[in-house]
Amino acid sequence: MAISAPQTLRAALRAGLHLVCDAAAVVAAYRLAYLWRFRSEAWVAAFPVPGPVPDWTLYAKLLYAVVPLWLMILWYAARLYEAPWLGLADRLIRIVKGCCLAAAAVMVATYVYSRLEYSRMMLMLALPISAVLVSASQALVLWLDSRLAMLGAARTALLIGGGAVAREVRARFLSSHPGAEVRELAALPPSAELERLLAESPCDEFILFEPALPHDRILEAAELCDARGTSFKMLPDILELRLGEVQMDHSLGLPAYRIQHGSLTAANFAAKRVFDLLFCLLVFLAAGLPWFLAALLIRLDSPGAVLYRQKRYGYKGRVFRMYKFRTMATDAEARLGAVQGLNSQGGAFFKAKGDPRVTRAGRWLRRFSLDELPQFINVLKGEMSVVGPRPLALATGELEALQAEFGATARKRMNVLPGITGLWQVSGRSDVSGARRFALDMFYIEHWSLGLDLEIILKTIPAMLSAKGAY
Repeated sequence: MAISAPQTLRAALRAGLHLVCDAAAVVAAYRLAYLWRFRSEAWVAAFPVPGPVPDWTLYAKLLYAVVPLWLMILWYAARLYEAPWLGLADRLIRIVKGCCLAAAAVMVATYVYSRLEYSRMMLMLALPISAVLVSASQALVLWLDSRLAMLGAARTALLIGGGAVAREVRARFLSSHPGAEVRELAALPPSAELERLLAESPCDEFILFEPALPHDRILEAAELCDARGTSFKMLPDILELRLGEVQMDHSLGLPAYRIQHGSLTAANFAAKRVFDLLFCLLVFLAAGLPWFLAALLIRLDSPGAVLYRQKRYGYKGRVFRMYKFRTMATDAEARLGAVQGLNSQGGAFFKAKGDPRVTRAGRWLRRFSLDELPQFINVLKGEMSVVGPRPLALATGELEALQAEFGATARKRMNVLPGITGLWQVSGRSDVSGARRFALDMFYIEHWSLGLDLEIILKTIPAMLSAKGAY
């Protein structure tokens, strides 16, 4: 298949320019962090330097290892350079994630090689500076790319097919090729008509997405494009399944499609775990007084233990004991059958308004979700995450009910760690229907990012204070 030389050259130039500018941004970030840490009088007065001020050459030598490491993490872990169609918000999220992972790797390396005396504070200061400068670098390259595209002839593409996938392809093509033109046909025309169309209206790219098209028709279209020097691209039928992210896999020695379920790859899982631990530390530092007051209220209000442990399904269906402040009478599980008729959800998730088993202190704790605080212990133990689908209870048969309602897809909820808060908690809490909850959980699993976690956490605070849907 022919691939136009201008297209290949422009893509190579764009990738090379990204790498050069981002490398310069990382070097500049470390230089600014050095000046900030060791040359800023106000900063040095607040945080005195132990011993003599190190020479910049010590850190300049470190950059020979840091810059390639930083770029590799931005490329492979954050996948920043493989998607030129990314919007600004998604690009910034990937930059922040990549910079955090790279900074963590540098910190670990300097601890391992402890004989090298590098300032940990300076290395930490380089993190926010690098995120800002790499973002500026990316914006600069994208701006230059768009200007170059406008100076040259606008690219044209012929898109064959329809539906959501075709609309997404169109949007991505226009985003990565400013000023481009996309012509669309609902179906592949006969060979003679297609040949005439390509002759009368030449295009740079021919993009085909038409499921169940015979192979001979595809080959004919490819040969016609090849004869005219038009880049031929075909999207696989598998994209319509939307089971996850589709990637090429050559591990069998042949090209195969591999579906990555959800967006939590190994690197993303590690980044999420680091974020969870750091957030837990902040919570334990800030929540000492609410924890004490909640325990005191429970003890004064009703007999029984302060903490309640319940068996829940966790990651990959593993059973663990989830901690909560006790908000019900001690015989709550024994009385479950008597209150089944109060289930306001009418589905897999059991939620009852005016549940008589809830204590007076429990109603107040539930109102502001303070009963969930002990679950940060589960987060520390690696059984839960700060953000994720709520863990399903064994006692109420929630998993079985979900499987009866949604089939095998229900188990996809357990492809990630369960969370303390999530999308449906910030979308109405217990007032959200069971079907809507399940849909929001599936959306979270397929579209996870650190940015989404931060957005949910920020929305959780007003949701807690409003007490809407809490019972």
